[in-house]
Amino acid sequence: MVMNHEIIIFTSIFALLIGSIVFSILKKRKRSAKSIYKLIDDLEKKYIY
Repeated sequence: MVMNHEIIIFTSIFALLIGSIVFSILKKRKRSAKSIYKLIDDLEKKYIY
């Protein structure tokens, strides 16, 4: 009984980890070069000028 409980917890944590990695990769891929340059430009205007 204890062994099954540990396996269930381990698989759920593993699935959550894989899901978060995939989500972060997909989120990073969405950004195009144009949006990155815009972000850098906005940050420069905000903090330098």
